[in-house]
Amino acid sequence: MSGPGRVVAWLRARTPEAPQLLAERLERHVRAIPEERLGTTMTEAMGALGLAALEVSLERGETADECALDLLAADAFVTYAFEAAAEEGVDVTPVAQELLSRAAR
Repeated sequence: MSGPGRVVAWLRARTPEAPQLLAERLERHVRAIPEERLGTTMTEAMGALGLAALEVSLERGETADECALDLLAADAFVTYAFEAAAEEGVDVTPVAQELLSRAAR
């Protein structure tokens, strides 16, 4: 399994499970991002998704509820990036620095 399918499977395996509305929004972001932005590791995928969800929340003129769900998704993806880094044995310091650098652009 590769690309979005691998990411969705990884998300669905998390415990505790995300609340249904958040889980649906997470999967919506996974389906919306170009596959090449997911990178090669789950850490990279979660980081890219977190930034993409943040971009969506800042760019869309949606209702407060829609914006809140995108912000929650961004937060969840970034949290998952650190969880994935721990699972993959990746040093989280460069991950955090990269996410902060990219978010500041």
